[in-house]
Amino acid sequence: MFQRTYGDSAAPWRIWMPAVAVPEQHEKQLHVLLWQVCGDADLVVGGRGHALTAGHALWIPVGVRHEFTVAANSVTMPLFFEAANTATTLTEPTLVTVDRDLQTLMLAYTVSWNTIIKPTPNLARQILALIEESPVLSAVLPMPSGEPARTIAEALRFNPGDIRSVEKLAESVHTSVRTVERMFQAETGMTLRQWRIRNRMEAAAILLRSNASPGAVAHRVGYTNANAFRRVFKSHFGISPAEYLDRYRAQR
Repeated sequence: MFQRTYGDSAAPWRIWMPAVAVPEQHEKQLHVLLWQVCGDADLVVGGRGHALTAGHALWIPVGVRHEFTVAANSVTMPLFFEAANTATTLTEPTLVTVDRDLQTLMLAYTVSWNTIIKPTPNLARQILALIEESPVLSAVLPMPSGEPARTIAEALRFNPGDIRSVEKLAESVHTSVRTVERMFQAETGMTLRQWRIRNRMEAAAILLRSNASPGAVAHRVGYTNANAFRRVFKSHFGISPAEYLDRYRAQR
């Protein structure tokens, strides 16, 4: 089969993309992550100038005014996150480096927004976990020390909203559910299910202290039903998410 190779760096004249200026605007319902895929862009975000270069991205929280100019022969890709369903510790514009893992997730996320290819796992949760300056990690939760239980625990700390079943988690580390459960019980004093719930609740508390809404927090930590999240949170902390948030605000 004949194959033609594109992108020969010796012939830069083959493509031409003019510079593009995007006037000042702000999103009322969406957070924006501007990813500089190649080339450069100049941005003004919240009144401050930023130079965005290839391999970087800038998080722009909902409501923040921004404008930018994409340089010639450059590509800037915006990713959007519904603010009502996005709980995050990112409350200010934040510059992040795009490594290979983040690049893969952002490409998959963009595909899921624009095509019928929609992976079941919540990609937004994983993207947020990689770019947050203050990641949602509990410091008080006991961790198993032995493998493969520790690998599962680290995966769940990274993404408290991970939707995989215990069976799928065990399969991901090539072991049995029985082995995983035995290790969690012996090394943390909890079953994997109990540990996972506590991990979710500790992460939820961190997110609530970042002024995220209870509904968005529920979504971030893996609950599609806000009432179910409320019941579990109250069982864990003794107060509802809304009461927890009010108490935290009163103490600030």
